[in-house]
Amino acid sequence: MSLAAPFPYFGGKRRAAPTIWRALGDPSGYVEPFAGSAAVLLARPAFKGRRVETINDLDGWLVNAWRSLQLSPHETASHAVGPVSEIDYHARLAWLQERRTPELVSWLEGDPEHHDPKAAGWWLYVVACGIGDPFGSGPWRVIDGRLTSTRELPHLGNAGKGVTRELPHLGDAGILVYFGRLAERLARVRITCGTWERVVSPSVTRAGAGGDGTRALFLDPPYATSGDLYAASTEGVAESVRDWCITSASGLRVILCGYDAEHDALLDHGWTVIDGKSGSGAGYSVRSDNGRRERLWLSPECIGAHQDALDFGEAVG
Repeated sequence: MSLAAPFPYFGGKRRAAPTIWRALGDPSGYVEPFAGSAAVLLARPAFKGRRVETINDLDGWLVNAWRSLQLSPHETASHAVGPVSEIDYHARLAWLQERRTPELVSWLEGDPEHHDPKAAGWWLYVVACGIGDPFGSGPWRVIDGRLTSTRELPHLGNAGKGVTRELPHLGDAGILVYFGRLAERLARVRITCGTWERVVSPSVTRAGAGGDGTRALFLDPPYATSGDLYAASTEGVAESVRDWCITSASGLRVILCGYDAEHDALLDHGWTVIDGKSGSGAGYSVRSDNGRRERLWLSPECIGAHQDALDFGEAVG
């Protein structure tokens, strides 16, 4: 079943997903090392039987949200729904920020079933209510039990967004059904939290029963040419991923995302590139031409090396 992510996410590839899956086919083993909203996984064409699927992200609260949707969808939904309230928005955001520590990732790594559905629901609420990226460095801090420093307003257009506003055709009961469908889709997906290097090894990308016997990776790292859209800690990640593609991607169906010509070095190794063509400026980007700057680099093992230009017009998905 094809599903949309339950939260907006900068750089999501939902619109690109059909082209991506035409190039990847029906891999027996599939990995998204930079999962984000997992828009590509959720848009995978329906299949019968089992596949080995893995999604990973370095953001602990994001991974906790996916695990909670997988393991406790109804409890997560109960904490996610509700009217947009500035007080609730800032209180939940501050609570989450105070607990975004290395210990969070260690806790998630310690057991594949570790999750906190209340925190996941609050995270989904904050992401749906906020303007732009609410989890930047930001001024939101709790001191002596009080929220202090400058505060930004939650999204107030259209009577406020909220989780049900992101999915306008759903009421609270519909959210429960929708989260249940997400749980069903994610039931056999492995959800990990950590660096991308951990999930591109042969032991993780191995092919399972079913599918066409191939192994595939969808790589959507922070773009090297995207300015300040990502935290400084992501500096060099895109380059490292490209180097890995050159040295270690042989025999794999791999798609690498980026801007402009940042990964054109792959063309000397038999890869091909698909250009974006849309400049709608959707999503959180301040640049109206970002759709035209988007590129997909396809490894030689991908199906259909040369395809038409792709419409990347939707930057959130």
